[in-house]
Amino acid sequence: MNIINANLVFRDGLNYGNNPKMIILHHADASVCSIEDIHKWHMDNGWSGCGYHYFVRKNGTVYVGRDEKAIGAHCINYNAVSIGICAEGNFNCETMGEVQYNALLQLTRSKLGKYGISRICGHFELYSTDCPGSNFPLDRIKKEAGAAGEISYSGYLIKMNSGVSDENVRIIQRKLIEKGYDVGSSGADGYFGEGTLEAVKKFQEDMGLEVDGVVGGNTWERLIGR
Repeated sequence: MNIINANLVFRDGLNYGNNPKMIILHHADASVCSIEDIHKWHMDNGWSGCGYHYFVRKNGTVYVGRDEKAIGAHCINYNAVSIGICAEGNFNCETMGEVQYNALLQLTRSKLGKYGISRICGHFELYSTDCPGSNFPLDRIKKEAGAAGEISYSGYLIKMNSGVSDENVRIIQRKLIEKGYDVGSSGADGYFGEGTLEAVKKFQEDMGLEVDGVVGGNTWERLIGR
């Protein structure tokens, strides 16, 4: 995934303190446009500038809009608790190509993991709009980006190994964070380090399980639910 900082210049007035609890997906409602176009359109609306945190072009290139820590301007009532991602195109009258979809999927997964969250919404699910369009692959991306948290126990003991990334560790970390356990400053990064070990032990203690810091079938079932 190629992420480019467009170095947009915002008007004074950006507010910080965004606390992401979800990803909100949008379309640009324009078949061809750039991050600079969106920035200008949003400034013309009287906003500080681009209201989205990221913009994904049809060629798979990802552009940074607002800083993730800045409150967005993309979905009323949810701007301070979300990461706004916009895809180039008008998906009421066109379909998304695989190159763009794969970049959007990878970006969405990375933000879910970074913040230890699992909720993905289309703009229309939270506000009266047709965005991101009737042809937008919303169900597909929800399934492929979020389904990791729904899988069954892998069958092997998952234990501390800070040198290897494991998607099952990322699932465990997300669930621990959702339940209020601190896995360390790196968040749900897929690496089973000291922070994750202590969080697993605390969860096991709270659940009346054997406190060994190892995620086997019993711990997985209580944590993940399957």
